[in-house]
Amino acid sequence: MADVAGTIAGLDALDKRVQLATEAIVADVSHMFQAFSMRNAPVGVPGNSTNAPGDLARSIDVDGPHAMGAGVYSADVGPTVVTANPGPGGRVYNYGRQREFGGEITPKVRTYLVFKRFGTVYRRRSVYQAGAHYLGRARVDGAPFIETIVSDHLRVAVG
Repeated sequence: MADVAGTIAGLDALDKRVQLATEAIVADVSHMFQAFSMRNAPVGVPGNSTNAPGDLARSIDVDGPHAMGAGVYSADVGPTVVTANPGPGGRVYNYGRQREFGGEITPKVRTYLVFKRFGTVYRRRSVYQAGAHYLGRARVDGAPFIETIVSDHLRVAVG
């Protein structure tokens, strides 16, 4: 009976180490993804950007890891910045999403957009902004490192 109790205690200890390793894996992969995202985020040019240059990269944050159930962890990584100055009658919009996917920008309140580029004021019914795909590129850039992060943590946990 002592062997059974010892085996159960050993399996419980292993389970706890694997749980901690799994949480650490999610944390490490999330922060790696954050670093690649910050590196890939487009940086505006003073006078030609709604937000101050570097706002997007600086806003990329990690929330987690969070326990989702037995052995399951998750984390959210992404930008938190919104447009810094939507203008009178304008609405705040998700600047990070717009820069990731791009697309047409249209006025929500007025009949035209008003913006300034290098000191010149423009009025347009819409503008198209190409997507920078900085989060998608970060996923591709980080993928080769995930296996090593997982292996290193599990090697320590399992012994």
